[in-house]
Amino acid sequence: MFRQIIIGAAAAIGLASPAEATVEISTTARGLVSNVRVVGQPLTLIGPVAPVSGRTSPGYSLNNSAASLATSVGLGTVSGVTATLGLNSGAIATAASANGTTPLDTTSGSASTAVNTLDIGLVTSLLGVPTSILSLTAGQVQSVTTVSKLGGTTSLVGGSLFSNLALSVGGSSVFSLGSNAQVAPNFVAFNQNGLKVTLNQQFASNFDSTRVLITNAIGISFTNYLLDGRSLSGTITVGQSLAEFMDSSGDPVPEPASWALMLAGFGLAGAAARRRRALRA
Repeated sequence: MFRQIIIGAAAAIGLASPAEATVEISTTARGLVSNVRVVGQPLTLIGPVAPVSGRTSPGYSLNNSAASLATSVGLGTVSGVTATLGLNSGAIATAASANGTTPLDTTSGSASTAVNTLDIGLVTSLLGVPTSILSLTAGQVQSVTTVSKLGGTTSLVGGSLFSNLALSVGGSSVFSLGSNAQVAPNFVAFNQNGLKVTLNQQFASNFDSTRVLITNAIGISFTNYLLDGRSLSGTITVGQSLAEFMDSSGDPVPEPASWALMLAGFGLAGAAARRRRALRA
C-alpha cells in the first residue's frame, strides 16, 4: 500500500502541467510631449502628439500621424518680462509593430517616430522686444527602437537620425548637425545652469523577466532653470520610441492544483507508514 501511494505521488509530480509560458512584446511611439512649467504654477501638458502603441499577441502593425504642430505655452510675466515656449513642427509620423500569432512565435517588434521641420523656441519679451533664450530647429528627427529574440538571446537596440539640426542658447550657436547625422547614445549637446539638451537619449531597464528600452531623439530638461525672476522645471521629449519584452518562459512550474494533489499524496503515504508501524507493534 505504501509503495502504491508513493508511486501515485510521484505520478502527480510527473503529470503536473507546467504554468503557461508567456512571451509578450509591447512597442510605443510618440511624436512630442512637453510638461515644462513655472515652478509653483499649474502644469500645462502638451501631447503626446500622434501616439501609437500595441501589445502582442497576436502581432500588429499600427500607425498614427499629425499634419503639423503649432502651440505655445505661456510662462507668465515677471517685472514686465513675458516668457513663452513655442513648440512647432511639420508632419509627424509614428509606427509600432510586432510579429507572431501566439506567445510561442512572438519574436520581434519595433517602434519609430519621424518629426519634420521641428522648431522649438523659448523667448522672453520686454516692451515688445523679443530675446531668444533657446532655439532648436531641425529639418527632420527620427528615432527607432527594435526588440528581437533569437533562441535564448533577446536584443533591444535604439538609434536616432538627424537632418540639419541647429541649437542656439542665448542667441549664440552651440551645436549643429548636417544631413542624416547620428550621435552616440545620450550625447549631451548642452548642459548649463539647469538647462540640458540630450540627443539620442536612451533609458534601459531590466527587471526580472521584463526588459525595456526607450529612445528619445531629443530630450530637453529644465531643472530649476532661472529665467528673469521665475524658475522653470520639466521636460520636452521629441521623437520617442519604446520597446518592451516580457518573457516568463523557463523551468516548468507545477500548477497550484497539482501541488495540492502531490502534497495530499505525500500525506497519505505518511499516514500509511504510521499505520504499518502501529500494526507491527
